Amino acid sequence: MAEVLGLVLLSLPFVIAFLLAILIVVMFVLSYQRFGFGLALTALTCWLDAATQSAPVLQLGVRLYVADLPFMVLGAVTALRWLAAKDIPWRHPGWVIYVLVFFVNLGWGLATQGTAAGVQARGDFYAVVAASYAMSFPIGREQVRQLLRATAWLAVALAVLTTYRWVVYYTPITDLLPPGGVYNVDGPIRVISSAHALVLAESLLLGLYFAHISGAGAALRVLAPLLLGFVVALQHRSVWLSGLVGVGVSMLLARAQRMPLWQQLGAVGLMALLVVGGLLYGGRLSQDVVSSAERAVSGQGTVQARFDNWRATLTDWRQAGARSILIGRPLGGDTTRLVADSDGRTLRIAFGAHNNYIAQLVGSGLIGFAGLLWALASAVRGLWQLCRRDTASADWAALLLVLLGVQLAYYVAYAVDFMQLLVLGMAVAGVAVNRSATAPVRPQASTQRASLA
Repeated sequence: MAEVLGLVLLSLPFVIAFLLAILIVVMFVLSYQRFGFGLALTALTCWLDAATQSAPVLQLGVRLYVADLPFMVLGAVTALRWLAAKDIPWRHPGWVIYVLVFFVNLGWGLATQGTAAGVQARGDFYAVVAASYAMSFPIGREQVRQLLRATAWLAVALAVLTTYRWVVYYTPITDLLPPGGVYNVDGPIRVISSAHALVLAESLLLGLYFAHISGAGAALRVLAPLLLGFVVALQHRSVWLSGLVGVGVSMLLARAQRMPLWQQLGAVGLMALLVVGGLLYGGRLSQDVVSSAERAVSGQGTVQARFDNWRATLTDWRQAGARSILIGRPLGGDTTRLVADSDGRTLRIAFGAHNNYIAQLVGSGLIGFAGLLWALASAVRGLWQLCRRDTASADWAALLLVLLGVQLAYYVAYAVDFMQLLVLGMAVAGVAVNRSATAPVRPQASTQRASLA
């Protein structure tokens, strides 16, 4: 018996490795063939990232995170599709420039800084892969419907995780608390990050304004008040602002949607009443939310520190030389800089810029940043043109445009996120597929000759 048990234990690593290899092959094949599978894999990875608090899950010489394996597979799939797929809508030149600059800086960083470059590039790599993967598929109404459903399911799963952590913390169940006793040092009630809270806000907007696209409109609208409560209670102020921008864009695009403007105003009014009621009768929670909002308006808390951080980051970038200005710095280098705190003391910091626009400008330089803006501007312009046309593409184009508006506001305070860049990739591909609908109609040469005759 002991010998059998020893053989089982000896063979177990090989069995696990074999099953992992099969899993990778299945993930690769299905992701290559079906956009919906890659989308679901990305959404699942987002939830697992929230569940693990973006912490390493395995140590194999280097620290491995929960998103590493899925995005390495998706990265290989994306590279193959960009090179060989016949159904890729458009290889956007601006995006190609941005990605090339990113990998040049990554390669340079790996050669000069070692694994530190890979660590620093991890978040941007996930985002680049997610967007590039979406760009490699023809995007239309069905793919946008899949996005809506995936976002809704992800929001439900995040709400369940949030509820569990609130129960654990406020009960409290000390044995289940993470090391340190809180899930977020910025505030105990912020049990998920702002990027994950943003998914809740986006799902709320989609349920209010675009539920008809998914075919599950009633369920999504029922969830809307619950999602609103989560978004308010989590107290991520940048998410609040981004959500308001989404509401504004949705109302601007009211004519391109099935929901009339008066109905949108009614939905906004209902949400406002729920927020006011919750703040009036929410006890300690309402006091925390009001205090958080007052700090945001007055510029207290993290707001002033972020402004100082932005100035210091841009100053260091400008002083780093022509190479840094043109294509950014090699990844993995020293990012420490000096800022002054509220008492006038000089502090040395090394964390991110807390602004994706500044981070991308510093990381990819004027050339890479211009390529990124080119891709973004093409997507926004193309979606806007689709929204203005009375076609079957107007509603899903409006949905993507609202999500782009939300993430553009969110990026003022936070770095890039792979779930958001997936939307940008879908927007670029969707516009490319529908370029013929937005292009001006030109008479054919034969018609012109006939008219001249």
